[in-house]
Amino acid sequence: MKSIDIVMYSLKSLRHRQMRSWLTILGIVIGITAVISLLTIGQGFSEAVNKQLGALGAETIFITPSAESSGGGFGGGGLSPSAGKLYDHDAERIKRVPEVSVTARLLSIRTTIGYKEKNITASISGIEPGVFEKTTALKIAAGRFLQENDRRVVVIGDKIAYGTFGSRNIIGVNSVIHIKGIKYRVIGILEKSGGGFGYSNSDGSIIIPFTEAREMFRSTLAPNEVQAIVLSIYEGSDMADVVDKIKSELDASHKVKPGSRDYSVVDPASIQAAVGSVLSMITAFLGAIAGISLLVGGLAIASSMFTSVIERTHEIGVLKAVGATKSDILRIFIIEAGAVGAIGGAIGVAIGMVVAFSAGAFGLSAAVSPALILFGIFFAFLIGLASGYVPAKNAADLTPVEALRYD
Repeated sequence: MKSIDIVMYSLKSLRHRQMRSWLTILGIVIGITAVISLLTIGQGFSEAVNKQLGALGAETIFITPSAESSGGGFGGGGLSPSAGKLYDHDAERIKRVPEVSVTARLLSIRTTIGYKEKNITASISGIEPGVFEKTTALKIAAGRFLQENDRRVVVIGDKIAYGTFGSRNIIGVNSVIHIKGIKYRVIGILEKSGGGFGYSNSDGSIIIPFTEAREMFRSTLAPNEVQAIVLSIYEGSDMADVVDKIKSELDASHKVKPGSRDYSVVDPASIQAAVGSVLSMITAFLGAIAGISLLVGGLAIASSMFTSVIERTHEIGVLKAVGATKSDILRIFIIEAGAVGAIGGAIGVAIGMVVAFSAGAFGLSAAVSPALILFGIFFAFLIGLASGYVPAKNAADLTPVEALRYD
């Protein structure tokens, strides 16, 4: 038999058993949908993390008073609870590290913010103008950023300007807001970041000069206390080596040992490692589910093909009687199994992409490549071939006499 005749014969056989074929295909569809959804969302999340880390700055390091054993942490919406304390002299010690180019102190405390007749509770960040912006990738959408001699002025994030106080109470440049009862004029609005790490997630930021923040919250702070230190290192410096030197300085300053540190040093590599660890666990879990689905799909194909061989034993005898070879019979059933896998793979890829992109409504990003689409279909095709091989071989091994006697 010619190859084209074998392919057409196999597809015609599938059409004659549509209900069984579609039920068999469904098992592959579920598995491939799970795999494609997992890979696209995982890849999209990984790209989003790398993008946010880029916005944070590859040479940026945050130091917080969170105990190292607690995992550290920071965020534009407020710094993590303190296990210890950081002071001005800690920032001065860090400046001793030769690779450190810029060091900035931060304060962040929650207080009452008022605009027109509405009041909310939010985190206020006090930063050192002229220094802090050199350590981050904050961008201004309207107005300007803080300068050294500014007084009673504030820079706010996109969410604060356009959403927090309602669509009718949009805050613009030169608007006046009240921070802890004190009037502040808005001089700048930050570009929308859409989320991220640290000050790359700037949408909810309310930023005032460091000296004013320290004065405003002096009753809740120890003398010369700071709540975080952010620094940049010179390009080309070894991040791991610099982190070790910073820890040595702070260990000496705090009189602590590595196992009992009351602070955390957070750099892009540590964030990436933490996120990667979480993503790996999620991937392993979902991968196991997808693997089980594909295994079930493969068994469904094998079961269907075994049943098909039994039902079509007489047909196999007729084919052999009219000249079909053992190789022809093997190829007929192999192509049927492969077609079931490929069709299921194509449908699964399509549904998987829909699921992945639908996840965007919940803040998850997806990244789809042509190679991934081809992989999904080809992988399903291989599962079909593998699952159908044994039934196909059984069919090919039947002798014409045995097959024609079967009723």
